[in-house]
Amino acid sequence: MRPFALLPLACLIVTFVLGMLCLFAGHKPGFMEDYHLVSLNTSMLDHVLLNLPSATTSEAAPSSTSFGSWLENTAKNFSNEISNKVEEQLNEIVDDLADALAKELGTHQWYSLHLMNMCKGNYLPNATTKHSRKNVTHCTRQTTMYHFDITRQIENELHVGKYNVSLKEIGWPNAIQNGISALDVAMNVIFVLYTIGIIAAGLGIFTAFVAFFLHDVRLVLFGNILLIRLVFFALLISSIVVTVAQKKLTRIINKYGNDIGVTAYRGTKYLTITWVATAVMFLPSLAWMVDFCIGRRIEKRVYTEKSGGLFSRHGEAALRRSSG
Repeated sequence: MRPFALLPLACLIVTFVLGMLCLFAGHKPGFMEDYHLVSLNTSMLDHVLLNLPSATTSEAAPSSTSFGSWLENTAKNFSNEISNKVEEQLNEIVDDLADALAKELGTHQWYSLHLMNMCKGNYLPNATTKHSRKNVTHCTRQTTMYHFDITRQIENELHVGKYNVSLKEIGWPNAIQNGISALDVAMNVIFVLYTIGIIAAGLGIFTAFVAFFLHDVRLVLFGNILLIRLVFFALLISSIVVTVAQKKLTRIINKYGNDIGVTAYRGTKYLTITWVATAVMFLPSLAWMVDFCIGRRIEKRVYTEKSGGLFSRHGEAALRRSSG
């Protein structure tokens, strides 16, 4: 038995599970929704349609009077309190109107891109409430080499809606979809590399299991080492591509979408599990390296002991012949 095979076995199992989660995150409503590649907040798009900016009030600078500074401060505090209440009420009215318009238009307040599909939904109780949560209403069917076409998605929803508004009327820039489509190749590369890594990890689990119970299986051990390296480099490259793709996607969407109320956010949780899976696969290489060094040292010691014993027996025989 090889005790060192336990560490590669455990690491391969962890990586296999994390890789599967990277592939199937968001495959149905409520399943790892927060583990998306990129999330789009389109809740302010309704405000743009309403043409109602956020309610703000201007505060006039108070002037000194003869009633004393205490009266001036009292009036200022009262004015600020009234102003804040009016501002809050106006913002609530705007938010209620935007939510009502969103229902009439048929649009959703957020869209999330996963590796093989897309999910969408609304914020509860609304998008501007602190600590609001995502309510998933629908996830598309998972497909390999998924193409994220947010422009067509929103346009279809607008056409189905009551008012049949077009993206052209909103001023939706084509640069958003052009930038997303330019990264389709990167998304396909990520999918292929994850698939290779998961398959190699599955084979590595089998070979590590065999190497644990059998001692002198150099071919199996060599194959396990090759599989571990394949998994590591596949996940390393895919994690790098994910990091770069997330950064470019969010930059493009925020650059052209802020003016119409569309904001993009990177999926930090997805980044965490893909890089953890990559880091975990670095440990088995160290384990097999230590096992190899220890095995070489033991073999060298055994060879030395056998050689020393053989030479001593030959010497004794020579002495007996010379004395005879």
